[in-house]
Amino acid sequence: MHVGHLLLGRPWQFDRNATHDGYKIAYSDQIRISRECKLREEQLSIQKKVRKENMSENKQKKEKYEIECSEEKREKEKLLVLLYKDVYFTNEFHPSFPCEVDSLLQEFIDVFPDEVPHGLPPLRGIKHQVDLISSCPIPNRPTYRTNLEETKEIQKQVNELLQKDFVMESLSPCSVPAILVPKKDGTWNMCVDSRAINKITVKYKYPILRLDDMLDELFCSCVFTKIDLKSGYNKIRMKEGDEWKTAFKTKYSLYEWLVMSFGLTNAPSTFMSKTLDKHVEHLHVVLNVLRENKLYGNLKKCSFCLESVVFLGFVVSSKGISVDEEKVKAIREWPTPKNANEVRSFHGLASFYRRFVKNFSSIAAPLNELVKKDVVFKWDD
Repeated sequence: MHVGHLLLGRPWQFDRNATHDGYKIAYSDQIRISRECKLREEQLSIQKKVRKENMSENKQKKEKYEIECSEEKREKEKLLVLLYKDVYFTNEFHPSFPCEVDSLLQEFIDVFPDEVPHGLPPLRGIKHQVDLISSCPIPNRPTYRTNLEETKEIQKQVNELLQKDFVMESLSPCSVPAILVPKKDGTWNMCVDSRAINKITVKYKYPILRLDDMLDELFCSCVFTKIDLKSGYNKIRMKEGDEWKTAFKTKYSLYEWLVMSFGLTNAPSTFMSKTLDKHVEHLHVVLNVLRENKLYGNLKKCSFCLESVVFLGFVVSSKGISVDEEKVKAIREWPTPKNANEVRSFHGLASFYRRFVKNFSSIAAPLNELVKKDVVFKWDD
């Protein structure tokens, strides 16, 4: 490549308005640059004008469309009248409440909140304590196997308990596994398998009413109400110093209860009246006690002023006591027992209604023979 020198005189530089860059050894032609800038400005001006015309045209189309829609809507417009009435409570068991009950529920609306307030329950003069049998080894059970979905559900419910201050993280040497139990509505309820700790817990001898006596008290009653408490067990605090005995574990951590949990041993409403007026008085007293003790009802599971109600597996009405058809169905559809343990399970369920079966002991005698020690299990049709 040949390199040569070009001499540019001052008249050329003056005519072209050229600028010399000594560092780059270059000249810039200001006339050309000015011409290009002017051309660019003209292009931008034209684009801006076209954009403005398009926007104006779109705006006109939009206004025309809105006018057409408004006219069409006006032609088809109909007069709609909205009728409403105040509905404060609904209940899937008994949707039509007497007016006395409806006004009473309005008065105690705070007793039936959608969500239970967070925080520990108030001191009630009673705390749940766990006294262990001396010299017994402290249980430390492994967690149960769960799939990914079950693991997430357990941790989700544990996080909710942490937010409510019902549990806290623990360093306890004692632990039992958490487990999911299916509910009737298809959801899950996290429970704690406390069987290991219950085995070494001192059992308290509280006087508990017999079921027969409780059913006898319902005699001549005509109006029944059933109130379900939200997290009833969690409304009693644990005794200070006993929290570590309630520890349970998940796959991620160890926690202990600050309130009484469902499943612990020693962890112990239905009421009735003869007339509606008397029943409303009783209901007022019960709801007032719940309010004073900051206990909360689950309205969806409550039933008010019914002529019959399922109570502890029996159907109670003004006509007396009868069996619950759901339990009878379970007895009829029970699969054929394959060993002595399954026979015991069936016998226990069937014995629940023995008061309604004449000569029940004689009928169930063959079952009793099958569960005896050293008897070979053989089920004959």
